[in-house]
Amino acid sequence: MQRIITHENWIGGLPDPVRDAVLARMVERIVEPGEIIAEAGRDATRIFQVVEGYVRLTGLHEDGSEALITIYVAGNCYAETAMVSRRPYNHSSVAMVRSRIRVLHERDFWELYHGHSAIPEALCRKFSDAISRQLAARETRATTRLRFQIANMFADFAERCAGGPVPGTIALDFPFTQSDIASIFDVTRQSVQREITYLKAQRLVEKRDGAWVVLDLKRLRHTA
Repeated sequence: MQRIITHENWIGGLPDPVRDAVLARMVERIVEPGEIIAEAGRDATRIFQVVEGYVRLTGLHEDGSEALITIYVAGNCYAETAMVSRRPYNHSSVAMVRSRIRVLHERDFWELYHGHSAIPEALCRKFSDAISRQLAARETRATTRLRFQIANMFADFAERCAGGPVPGTIALDFPFTQSDIASIFDVTRQSVQREITYLKAQRLVEKRDGAWVVLDLKRLRHTA
């Protein structure tokens, strides 16, 4: 199943001495909701790791509207592809909530990259896995009902959130809209609205005070 939330942490998987060397070069900073962390078209001079919070990766449709591509959660490292290929960032990353991130600047990245063979090996695995996921996601979109895809998206979101306002429910603590869902699955907003209406009628999800709430995670996983 296509994963909208990603938590790829190749830095965390490095041998202890190498990981410590990388973390020692990274600088932490706080970003506020809506703050642009890296902007599409700008030179790739930094890579990032989310420590706390949520960061959305966005692209642009031909009409200029934003398209949600993926959501990064704590531990996720990103922007290495642009750095390694020495090209500008393809997409923009924006804080969804108040978040804490680590930043590694270009000079430090390349010194570490050339000084520790474990780093290019880890990045090679990450890039290979990303290609495999893209191919699997394309097959899923072509062969799986939209309802099942959206239900599993909500379930994936819920499994990365802690607790809810009512026992047995899970409140999603980051904002996203039906338009975001439509852009993720490359369908119309009307198609998404139809499936969301069904999930609400089945008492699987609802929206409270602007936040999505998963009401029954187990049943949601088996929605077809």
